[in-house]
Formats: sequence, C-alpha cells, structure tokens
Amino acid sequence: MTDVGTTRRKAMSPARRLRIWEAHGGICILCEAKIDGVREKWIIEHKRALVLGGADDDDNCGPAHETCRRVKDKVDVADGAQAKRRKARHLGIRKASTFPKPPPGYNYWTRRVER
Repeated sequence: MTDVGTTRRKAMSPARRLRIWEAHGGICILCEAKIDGVREKWIIEHKRALVLGGADDDDNCGPAHETCRRVKDKVDVADGAQAKRRKARHLGIRKASTFPKPPPGYNYWTRRVER
C-alpha cells in the first residue's frame, strides 16, 4: 500500500537503465562528474524524490554514484517526513498522544477516580 500523494515506482528494466545512461552521457546528476560504469558502483536516481512529488519517468531520472545517492537520500528522507507532517497538520490530523488523558475526576495523588 502506498501513501497518498506518492508516485508508484515503475520497474527498472535494463533497456530503460541504458536509455537513461545514454541520455545523460554517463554523467552523475548529483556531483556532475563522469561515472566509470565498469569500476564504480552507480544507480539510477530520481532528481526529485517520489515522496516529494517527483514523477517516475525518464525525465526525472539520471545516473548517480552510489556515494552521492546516499548523501541525497538522507536529505530526501528528512524532507519527505517533514512534508508528511505538514500535510497531516494542514488536514487537521493530530498525532496520537503516547499518554492517554485521564478520566474526569482522576486524582493524581491517590491515583484513582473520585466522584
């Protein structure tokens, strides 16, 4: 089940991966350095994260070094969590309290309900 507002991820076929690689000329979209496809680990990364409203199409994807992706993912995860909190607050959804509210007439000193 996906969250409301996030885009579903399509399958990354070898043909799609090659098409994205060739469109960017093997240049990392994050650090703009040339990727040595044989010696370096690289992946296809979304320019705008799916959780932040990015589309899962070839225009929003590009090759990236594995190390560059890790740095970007830390920021994307934090931004995505903040966006979800803001959306929930905007819609009036409140986070459940970890401590339930005591019933009416509860005495904190005796720890029982007095009527």
